[in-house]
Amino acid sequence: MPERGLTGPAHPPEWPVYDGDAAARVAELVTRGRTFDYDYGPELAGLERAFAERHGRAHALALTSGTAALLAAYFALGVGPGDEVIVPDLTFFSSASPLFLLGAVPVLCDAGDATGNVAAADVASLVTPRTVAIAVTHLWGHACDMDALRAVAARYGLALVEDCSHAHGATFRSRPVGSLGDVAVFSVGGRKLVSGGMGGVLLTDSEDVYARACLLANFRHRTDLTIDAARYEPFLLTGLGGNFRISTPAAVLARSHLDRLDELVEHRVANVSALATGLGGLPGVRPSPVAGDVTMGAWYDGVVEVTPECPFTRDELVAAGQARGLRVRAPATRPLHVLPLFRGAAPDWSPQVAAAVRAAAAANDRPFPRSADLFARWMKMPVNFLWERDSALVGAYLEAFADAFSLARGT
Repeated sequence: MPERGLTGPAHPPEWPVYDGDAAARVAELVTRGRTFDYDYGPELAGLERAFAERHGRAHALALTSGTAALLAAYFALGVGPGDEVIVPDLTFFSSASPLFLLGAVPVLCDAGDATGNVAAADVASLVTPRTVAIAVTHLWGHACDMDALRAVAARYGLALVEDCSHAHGATFRSRPVGSLGDVAVFSVGGRKLVSGGMGGVLLTDSEDVYARACLLANFRHRTDLTIDAARYEPFLLTGLGGNFRISTPAAVLARSHLDRLDELVEHRVANVSALATGLGGLPGVRPSPVAGDVTMGAWYDGVVEVTPECPFTRDELVAAGQARGLRVRAPATRPLHVLPLFRGAAPDWSPQVAAAVRAAAAANDRPFPRSADLFARWMKMPVNFLWERDSALVGAYLEAFADAFSLARGT
């Protein structure tokens, strides 16, 4: 049933939403006692194969979460104590926080443009002799300039990691995100457009990276079945202690969305684009720019910028919308440089993590003006409710905001 605010429009159920076939397949797994898979059954194999084929990658590995997939990616690349990895300042903290578990140091890069993504020149300026990798996030679904970033990585001999968790279905110069880095990671949990409730997927063309990530996440029998390299044979029985296997129900649910991804992206892009364009007709509200060589996918946390020309501040506009029953707010993804863990709040129970936290605080003791300014101006749109074809919410939201602006102007 649609949800209705006290004074606002009716909203459909919030994403993720599953069809009857997916629900029936999960019910069958529960009935048969197949809620886990120590081997490599059809649910897990099918999800991984579909992800690999869609992105043109040799290997896919499904894990418990996008965070676990990022940890596995950094681990598999050999990132270790004292190593530096350049990461965006504007991203969810899990793009960077797994590095602390490895004793490595995230070096934050300020936003490069109005999308919030990093610029290759800014990334290059942060490279030091301790840098071993670059990690980028396709923020809100905007693909980064991966050709320029690949050139920086190649120039300095660095690994390139794509965090695609916001960008299911997005492309850069006709190539899908997830196909452009040495390793790519997707979250398939929470309210992502492809969601199993909880889950993540790692993609790579490197057999060694795949094997090491698989060993961190699994033990026999999965490792027996999918790792061929003789050098890893002594570890197949035990794995390396991570135990990050995705559940079979999560794999089924994520696959149900992945199989419909083109349709889901079409609906989301049409709805969010119409809402952003309409809001952009209001004074001082600016849609997030979409580059000409990019196609948007999930539009995760789709945002508009509230500029100084607006009669409202961002927080006032959010309050005006919420007073009318609208599901708008400031984005939850804050710049990393303001979070305690990245400002030196080191845990005293883990010397290796504490050392990395202190090193990160020192490395990032500088201003981040672009990301701070963007975050202060962004308003999150109701993307999680915009999954239906031609959503009626678009018109309802535009009408409510037009009413708020009329009142602000006294007309």
